[in-house]
Amino acid sequence: MPKVSKKVSHVTALVFLLGVVPAIALAQDYALAIYAGRLTKEKWEKSILPGADFADATIVVAAGSWTVARFFDDKLSCELEAQVGKYVGDQDHWEFNLPIIGFRWHRFPWDRYVATSFAWGIGPSYATEIPPIEIETSGSSSRWLIYWYGELTLGPPAARWEALLRLHHRSDGFGTVAEDGGSNAVCAGIRYRF
Repeated sequence: MPKVSKKVSHVTALVFLLGVVPAIALAQDYALAIYAGRLTKEKWEKSILPGADFADATIVVAAGSWTVARFFDDKLSCELEAQVGKYVGDQDHWEFNLPIIGFRWHRFPWDRYVATSFAWGIGPSYATEIPPIEIETSGSSSRWLIYWYGELTLGPPAARWEALLRLHHRSDGFGTVAEDGGSNAVCAGIRYRF
């Protein structure tokens, strides 16, 4: 190995050890969340607007998460999350979403009054049967799709619990994992951090 290349690899390893490993070592918090929401018959952009057309199906989800790392003086964190969801109503199958990698922004000007965070995450999604609502709204679907979420949390400053509002979305990834399919649920719930 040439001297320059060897020095670059040593510097890269040092930066990793000094930057990433301490962030991972310090981020040892875990959380459990329970949330529920109704599915819509809309695309995700219209699901969060007033007047959205809702389906007769509800999802109830239990999710566990682990904060893997924190960055920028605790303003941004990286999380891993796993979910188990059960549908009731016009569809009654199970849904498993894992591993989901998420990024959460923690700092807002009003945090001394209401602790707030915004998160977005993505990962694989498996449904135990092809969801009927997805077939109804998209024409077809698949058991395996991409899962992503957008989430807003609000809670008392320095509390271990927080209320959450989440868009729970299954997607065909613009045709990358399935020809068609996808669903959206507008959800609310609670998370406890420990």
